[in-house]
Amino acid sequence: MSEEQQVSNEPVGNIDTSNTEVALADASVIAESKKYRKRSQAAETRVAELEAQINSFETNKLKEKEEFKTLYEKVSVENEQNKVTAEKWNQYEATKREQLLQQVPDEEKAEWNDSPLNLLEKYVSKANTIQPQNPDHVVAKTRQINDIPQDWTKMSKDDKKKNWSAIVSNYIKN
Repeated sequence: MSEEQQVSNEPVGNIDTSNTEVALADASVIAESKKYRKRSQAAETRVAELEAQINSFETNKLKEKEEFKTLYEKVSVENEQNKVTAEKWNQYEATKREQLLQQVPDEEKAEWNDSPLNLLEKYVSKANTIQPQNPDHVVAKTRQINDIPQDWTKMSKDDKKKNWSAIVSNYIKN
């Protein structure tokens, strides 16, 4: 420690040094050491560059993690909204299915219980359509839509003109 604390007053630099000739063997050793020194300096700069890249990757990963965190929060909010909508749909489907199954005959309820809602709706709509039935046959009654009252003499002239063929056919039958 005492050596480090002592200050040297000797001039640095311009000291007359004796020129010594270096042997060829020493010159090759010096050239080789310069080569290794350049190589080690290049390796040190490459290591420094790679460390800088690693640090930038780490910061980028942290930034991405923050982005993923916000994206995760956004998706979780959307997921909660979708769950509410799904619950509403399930309730609607259950009540609609119940209403439609009440309209299905008892023998067929087992078949239609697990069917998709759209097919069940189509079946019920087709089953509920009222098909016109043939009218009961009545002997000696014509199928005229406009029945003429028995007393055609009390009709107005316009009604007589509209129904004249029916009046005549009714008169011929009677």
